Amino acid sequence: MSTLEDRYRRLLACYPAAHREAHGEEMLDVLLASARPGQTRPSLADTADLLLGAARIRLRRAMSGPRTSLWPDALAITGFLAMLLLMVEAARFAVDVPTLVDAATAQGHGTIGVYGLLYFFGTGPYWLAWTVIAVLAWRGHHRRAAIGACAVTAAQVAFAAYGTAFQDYAYAYLGRDFAGTSLPLALLATASLTVSPGPRRGARLLGRARLAGAATVAAVLLALHTYPAFSLLTGGRTGVDPRGTMDGLIAAARTMGELRAAGALVTAVLAAAALARDRTSRRAFVLLALAGAPALVNAAGDALPDSVPAALMLLPGSLLVGMAGLVVAGLCVRLVESPAGTRARRRVRSSA
Repeated sequence: MSTLEDRYRRLLACYPAAHREAHGEEMLDVLLASARPGQTRPSLADTADLLLGAARIRLRRAMSGPRTSLWPDALAITGFLAMLLLMVEAARFAVDVPTLVDAATAQGHGTIGVYGLLYFFGTGPYWLAWTVIAVLAWRGHHRRAAIGACAVTAAQVAFAAYGTAFQDYAYAYLGRDFAGTSLPLALLATASLTVSPGPRRGARLLGRARLAGAATVAAVLLALHTYPAFSLLTGGRTGVDPRGTMDGLIAAARTMGELRAAGALVTAVLAAAALARDRTSRRAFVLLALAGAPALVNAAGDALPDSVPAALMLLPGSLLVGMAGLVVAGLCVRLVESPAGTRARRRVRSSA
């Protein structure tokens, strides 16, 4: 029969040999010292912690390769920006809560039933979870934030796949909500917490000027995606207010869609300009395209409903658009960093 020590050694075998030689016995001593009297198996928390740590170290070494790689720092920058955009979405939800309460009450004829709670507030726990993860990451609790992000993102992927594959089933509408732009952002933020130095490192690499620019753009995006902004545009007439005429609301919604599309396009241009200054930041832009390309397609679909096939706005099509954006951004970076591109940039700088 295997002892607790044997089982811990099998888990530690997931780590690279060099890491085991340097830290294996020390890690084993700590694990055995913290075990409960009579414990015969590793706890679920210890198992998850050890496997996650092994995966992080192996992936980090694979990304680094034989020489120093720029990708871990690029992923750290991308993770910070992805988490910032997730916090924008969380703040949007919080700002919209009063309007959502009015809408749910109106639909339920004065009461909010189970359907109303799920339809209007079903994503609330998700945004709360990511807020907690962001706070943990920012306060330096990297491992806890990584474990939480992996758990939340795994649940999101499963729920999004359910909502996309079984669109006529119960609560599929809620699953489709999780399959939007937040999914690639969550994947990038989780990858940053797992296999890179983390979002805090990304914030330091961006510097104060670019951080201030990112915060300003985030505030503008928040203003463009909240119901109060929509209410301001419609002069106080929203879908909850029966005084609002349908034609006026449709026109206002179209104008808001155009403003959001313009905001997404301007954000993409500003991100490209801000992240083009060095090799690490350019790689961050490549990774960010995984979420940026679907966001642009969705914004175009909102502004021009007949211009974008509906399939591109669902989960499989959105992932394909994200991969296409990743490839195109990568090719652009390769072109810029090629010898011909380097010579062209030097000529531009010398002429300036």
